Amino acid sequence: MTAAGHVWAAMKLPPWRFALSGWPWRALLYLMLSVLIGAALVPLAVFTLLFVPFWALILGSLERRRTSLVGFPRQASAHGVIDASERHHWINIRLTERATWRETLALVWDLFYALIALTVLFFETITLLALAMVAVAGITGPTPTQFFGDAEGIMTPTNWWPVALITLVALVLFGYINACLAIGQAWVLRPLCGPRARGLDPDVQRLLNSRRALAESSDAERRRIERDLHDGVQQELIALGARIGMIGLEVDELASRGIDAAHLQRAVDEAQAQAEHAMSTLRDTVRGIHPSVLADYGLRAALEELSERSNIRVTLEGSPGVRVPAALETTAYYLVAEALTNIAKHASATSAVVATGTDGESFIVTVTDNGSGGADERNGTGLRGLSDRAEALNGRLKVTSPAGGPTVVRMDLPLPHEGDTSHANTHR
Repeated sequence: MTAAGHVWAAMKLPPWRFALSGWPWRALLYLMLSVLIGAALVPLAVFTLLFVPFWALILGSLERRRTSLVGFPRQASAHGVIDASERHHWINIRLTERATWRETLALVWDLFYALIALTVLFFETITLLALAMVAVAGITGPTPTQFFGDAEGIMTPTNWWPVALITLVALVLFGYINACLAIGQAWVLRPLCGPRARGLDPDVQRLLNSRRALAESSDAERRRIERDLHDGVQQELIALGARIGMIGLEVDELASRGIDAAHLQRAVDEAQAQAEHAMSTLRDTVRGIHPSVLADYGLRAALEELSERSNIRVTLEGSPGVRVPAALETTAYYLVAEALTNIAKHASATSAVVATGTDGESFIVTVTDNGSGGADERNGTGLRGLSDRAEALNGRLKVTSPAGGPTVVRMDLPLPHEGDTSHANTHR
């Protein structure tokens, strides 16, 4: 049973037990705070109208805690977490969140409800004061007393006691009224100030889906460019190299006949060297766009190729046969490539361990080196770009690099739902 259930359970008890519990007093305190909050909000709303959304942020934080007075558990914030790199956009981010405008609506609701609470508490106070005055008139009487309208009577020390019973009944009744009003206000405030229980905002979900689609379409376009270069320009360069080689053979034949072809041989050698250099440059470019080994043989083979080309000793850990969607493999590949490049350049490390695997929910890639530590993803564009790419796939990148090392770069990429992965984890 929830805390709110205890409120209703208390109200279902016999009246005398409810009156002796703490709920009537907590409800009264809640309503009194509602009046005070409303009194504070009126001048703020009138004189600083443009800042109302920011006052609503403060109010939302207060209301998520205040509802615990009437038995509800404290709520978490519905606002997104803003990291240090985005704090300069804090105002823009908060003003574009639906949670901010729901809390603004909660501010308006608090203003309206403060008037209701003030009215109810005013009449309750007047009623109790009137009953108290009648009781005092009887105790100190006989005293002629006008009750209401034309109703008059004489209060004496012998007939004032029914007023005490009426006062007790009024107190119990006011306890029920206050509890209902307090719980009613809290029930409205909780969905306005707390996180939505129905899942992600549809607009946010569409944004996440579109970011993933963009990342996947980008990978597909990179693979298309890699194929075009491999099947087009690269083949042309191979043919050109072969043609230059044939020309070199003809030059050798001329030299064998005693014809001076030294200058031709030098030109052919230079052309051959330029063709080989162009081929090497194109291979590096193609590998940077999208390594063909990744598309043909999977992440494990691509990581093995990276480790062979690395200047440090690289150990691969993980399941070699596991395949995940292409977008995740591509992101993991570039993470490892960037991490190994940074290690070779800056970490003063001699070895690194690359681990890949899944925990059932996410595909996890970690790169650990034995270097000096002190790495910071904010100081370079490579890891920041990888962090953005991970976020585009609803994942996250974490760099742990204490002084003295070791440095651990970890990327978590959520796997698609089970219904979408029937063929994603097999060899293509």
